[in-house]
Amino acid sequence: MGNDAGLRMRGTGKRLALPLLLLALSTLFLCSLDEGYFYRPSTPNWNTAQNLAIAENLSPDHRFRLFQRRRTESGGAPTYDMYSRFPVGGYALVKLAILPFGNDLRAKILAARMLMLVLFSAAALLAFHALARITSRPWVALAATLAAFSSYYMLLYSNAVSVEYSVDLFAVMLVFHGMVVFVQEGRFPQLLARTFVALLLGWRVYAFLLPFILLGLACEAVRGWEGGTAVWPRVRSVGAAVLRSRYAALGVAALLFGAAVLGFNFANEYTAFGGETPVSELPSFQSMLRRTGLDPGLDASFGWLRFLREQSYRVRVASVPLVVSDWGAGLRGLFPSVPFSRTGLSWPELSVYALSLLLAAVACAVAVRLARPLLARRRRLLLATLALSGFFWALPMRHNVAHPGHAHEALYYVGVPLVLYSLLLLYVRQRWGRGPVVGLAVAALLAFAVSAFQMDQRRRSDLRGMEVQRTAMAELGAIRETTRGKVVLLLGSVGPEWSGHLMHQYRAWRYYLAGSVLAQPFDLEAAAADFILTHDRVESDSLLTPENELVFLYDSAGIDHLVELYRATYQRVVSGEPAARSWFDVYLGDRALFHVKEPCVREDVGSGVFVEVVPEDAKDLPERRRRRIFLQQGSVLFEGKCMAVLPLPDYPVSRIRTGQWTSPHLPTWTVRIPRPGIGGCVGCGG
Repeated sequence: MGNDAGLRMRGTGKRLALPLLLLALSTLFLCSLDEGYFYRPSTPNWNTAQNLAIAENLSPDHRFRLFQRRRTESGGAPTYDMYSRFPVGGYALVKLAILPFGNDLRAKILAARMLMLVLFSAAALLAFHALARITSRPWVALAATLAAFSSYYMLLYSNAVSVEYSVDLFAVMLVFHGMVVFVQEGRFPQLLARTFVALLLGWRVYAFLLPFILLGLACEAVRGWEGGTAVWPRVRSVGAAVLRSRYAALGVAALLFGAAVLGFNFANEYTAFGGETPVSELPSFQSMLRRTGLDPGLDASFGWLRFLREQSYRVRVASVPLVVSDWGAGLRGLFPSVPFSRTGLSWPELSVYALSLLLAAVACAVAVRLARPLLARRRRLLLATLALSGFFWALPMRHNVAHPGHAHEALYYVGVPLVLYSLLLLYVRQRWGRGPVVGLAVAALLAFAVSAFQMDQRRRSDLRGMEVQRTAMAELGAIRETTRGKVVLLLGSVGPEWSGHLMHQYRAWRYYLAGSVLAQPFDLEAAAADFILTHDRVESDSLLTPENELVFLYDSAGIDHLVELYRATYQRVVSGEPAARSWFDVYLGDRALFHVKEPCVREDVGSGVFVEVVPEDAKDLPERRRRRIFLQQGSVLFEGKCMAVLPLPDYPVSRIRTGQWTSPHLPTWTVRIPRPGIGGCVGCGG
């Protein structure tokens, strides 16, 4: 490759731009001082709790298996709930971060979130250094990096504990920076080593490798074709150039190493299921089929039109800082997010989308036009790799990316704004000199800082009940030491006081009780458990935590007392009229929704019940952009009766939808309760 000094960053700009970038990134850590948010295991979504549980369970005792929990049914042998969809490296990093804190759950969550912020900041630094090398303009690199990393999606997921977010983002930027160094200086072993490290952290590395390898091979082929005069000698020259190419060697090495990492996951799943499950039925293999759309039972509603509409919206939002997208909220018609429930487009919508696509095409054409005179061929190869990487992931993974709950996939469209801003700023630099670019870099720094604080304000609005959270986590830390390795039966509350901040986040319990075996609470009387954990306090000799305030631990003898509590609650609930009738009768109580059935058998409670609550005023919600609160809980069977209790909010509610699932997308039954309670207020007086 040779040493191309023209691609390197030089001058005093680097010494000034880099400290400014670090200053901007420090605002993220400043926002982290809000301990209330950072000690919550389930924000911004369930991924944080789930990944913490997987990291907690990662140990040589379990052969480094990636599992969410161990559980048992009817006193049988413990089984694993495996989650081996991603490489082990990201979970190992989280494990190392939380390992020193023992059973201090709050400290573990804080340490894991700080690790995510460190990796997010490292990804931004790698992007800055890569762009500075490509453009030779550190101020251009600074402005482009800050603008691209201050979007809604980037900041929302910057501290969520997930290998899909900051860990994978760091991995792809690590590889991209290695690509830049390779193109400039020919340091192939370094690129190879970075690729192996990155593939231990996340699979999206392939989205960067694929366009880089294909474009690199195309360049090698063009050079081979130009080296001859006759057709067949040119063909042989092209073949030899491709076979000798380091791009081809990189592709083969990455494919083999990734197969080895995936094989490790398959082997762990295979042994976890006793060596009797075919590879084609392993969870990781099934996940691959669903993500790539090869599963014949996959929901066909994620068609190409819906996919392209949603991705066009995500790219647009990912391309502007949060402060800009919020400022333009009044012009949201220019950035419509089409709900997945729609099957077509109206003429006004079609016009908006046509205009949006036209503007995107113009922006791409301008970028390509700017790239030719401003950048050498090798620089264009790098920028094309960066810009196309998100699409090289989204297209083959369409059925996974298109899911409404997978908005985090927009993180990997970050290459689009990085490239567009870089090219536009290079053009400004060429036409008007360095001064305007420095001014735009300072503006980008301010936009990043303001966007970070805006995101922090959104998070602060979700801090209800933090005193409850702190108290319960302190109590759970002591409980974990007692229950480690034992079977714990987890029961929802049936009393009038509902500490829903903990119990309704059922995935969080896999983190709270990591190290224990969780019993399925189908039949309370027949439950075979060493301990019972619930929010209900019953005075009995089996209560092991009489000093606790919120979370109570009983030994197995406490089941008789809890059955009595369920019996009394059941009688009180069914004394009134149900709000709705279906397979279960649904009753409204004091800040809770009760699902009851008699007679009841185990098949009736084999899947959880859910409740979807829609507020009268969206401003009452913790997250302004959300329109409803959704909770799920299991039913408890006792004395031939079954009952499930789900908490309800303390603000006015316009309607409730509740039911029971047999699968995530196939409800067995659902009922609607319009305008529940007096004045639409559930929980405002019983």
